[in-house]
Amino acid sequence: MSAVRISEFDIWRPNYGASVVSIYIAGTTTLASVYTNEALTVAATNPQTLASQTIGDITYGKFTVPLYTSSAYYLDIDSTDQTGISRPPLITLDAQDASNATVLPTGGTTSHALDELFARCVWAEDHGVINTTAATNSTTITTAIGIASAQGGGYVLLPDNASINFNQLSVSAGVVLVGYGRSGLPTVLQSQVAGKAITLGGDGAGLMNIVVDGVNNVTGGIGVYSKAGDETIMNNVLIKRFATGLHQKGGRRANWREFYIDACGTGAKLHGDSGAGDGDGGDQWRNNRWMGGVVSNCTTIGVDLSYEDRKAYENTLSIGFENNTGTGLKINGARITDISGSWFSGNTTNFLIQDDTLATVTDNTVIGVKYNNGSITGGAATYNGLCQDVVFDGVALSDVDFTLTNVTSNILWRDCTEDSLVTIAGTGTRITRSRAMFGDSPASAVTTTDATPLKAWEISLEPGQKAWLEAKVIAVMRNGIDYGFYHISRAVHRPGSTLAYDAQTANFVLGSVLTGATSGATARITADTDAGTTGTLTLKDIIGAFLDNEIITCSGSGSATANGILVGVNAVLLGSTVVISAAVETVVGYGADFVASAGNIEVQVTGAAATTLDWICSVEAVVN
Repeated sequence: MSAVRISEFDIWRPNYGASVVSIYIAGTTTLASVYTNEALTVAATNPQTLASQTIGDITYGKFTVPLYTSSAYYLDIDSTDQTGISRPPLITLDAQDASNATVLPTGGTTSHALDELFARCVWAEDHGVINTTAATNSTTITTAIGIASAQGGGYVLLPDNASINFNQLSVSAGVVLVGYGRSGLPTVLQSQVAGKAITLGGDGAGLMNIVVDGVNNVTGGIGVYSKAGDETIMNNVLIKRFATGLHQKGGRRANWREFYIDACGTGAKLHGDSGAGDGDGGDQWRNNRWMGGVVSNCTTIGVDLSYEDRKAYENTLSIGFENNTGTGLKINGARITDISGSWFSGNTTNFLIQDDTLATVTDNTVIGVKYNNGSITGGAATYNGLCQDVVFDGVALSDVDFTLTNVTSNILWRDCTEDSLVTIAGTGTRITRSRAMFGDSPASAVTTTDATPLKAWEISLEPGQKAWLEAKVIAVMRNGIDYGFYHISRAVHRPGSTLAYDAQTANFVLGSVLTGATSGATARITADTDAGTTGTLTLKDIIGAFLDNEIITCSGSGSATANGILVGVNAVLLGSTVVISAAVETVVGYGADFVASAGNIEVQVTGAAATTLDWICSVEAVVN
């Protein structure tokens, strides 16, 4: 029992000389047990008559000895006055039942019963044995998970400084396995099964302060697995030495913190996946955040963010990729991916950005990868396919070998730094650079090694489009001191595509919209070479593909039959090239000019024989 000092009359108080003080148990008229020592072993009388002394015309009263009690109490003085209730401090719950006691958290507004609070934490060792036997430990932890699940979720607490062998565990919705950390005195869960070691069985399930160790990278071993689990928890967790560290077939709104993966075959498979063939459904992998941690020493892929047969959309990674002998990060058909503050170092291949190969869908191409304020050092990096809206912003690039394969969109490097060891192979003109020196005009780069013209920049014109292009081109010789400056401009035009017709029954109207009766294709008519029942239309603003022999009508009542299919017309240069300023030292034969190629307009640059020149080309375009 804890003691409380009855202190109201420890000092002299006026007008209470010789008063009778009764000490009652709070809320009752029962006299409390009172003692003269804090150990509560020497009983005192109750009521107490106060000692008395008079100074002047005032009589003072106080206790003759210190008094203690173990009860909450109140004082009654001369059967006239009563004090409020005083309670002893709660020092221990030994031999006490405080199940229904309530506590108000600091800063909180709602009180909670103690039994409710403690029920949220289930100590695994209270429900079985934790020893060296995998089967025993699996049973103990599974029992604790079941208890936590039965009360609607909570924490299952595992011992510290322990290597706990187990076979397989399924963590129920709302249940989190909690250890004592991934370093220092870590809690290590070890499993060597050729399957799913830990399955997150529902929303809100997860791990905290734990190491999950596969020990020997057993073939088919998966450290943590989940399917369509939303808001899963990975907080201060390390998964290591599995064939696959983490495999998620869909899931949303996870917010992982300080999550590490090491020495796996594939570190994390983060897939938009229906889970077809698994007996239940997967989901999109969407709106997830992985903030803090490192993926390292993986032999196949570090992180595989992939469209399998569902979307992988709107996800954020802010982690490091280190010393992966496979590919550090694979973005396969995923969209709107934010990579923020990440770093790549010591990887064989840092990243692969590519479209998914499923031919039956249209939402599996890469659109939107934004990499902010990070670094890539050494290794290779590959862009492949559409690569639409791929932006590297403020990324430091050092000794990286980039390869662009069949890339059809421009990739922007904005305010990135590159050292002289960075190389670019493939369709390198798809990389455009934007720095403060270029203002709002992104620049592309190409290196010439002889007098053969190379494409340094291009723009594709739609049928009927016109444009004014102005280019600023700088050449710097790698193997000498020469350089060149060019400021050139061109007007360009691509006539509309043509469509022949016959069996005309009504004349077409210029400016009206042409529609294919079978294909549903549409276009605006800009010219009509009419030879009676036959002729040729010139079209722009084309949507879809017209079919041979389908009926074509216009909004102005014209009608005929298509005679063939749409024929594109090549772009052409208009006006003349104007060299506003040019300067070349020592060697002649450098050049820069606009060139028309099919539907494209290119800036081509040329070096002189036996020279190696870096060209940077910045183009401003007005297109209508």
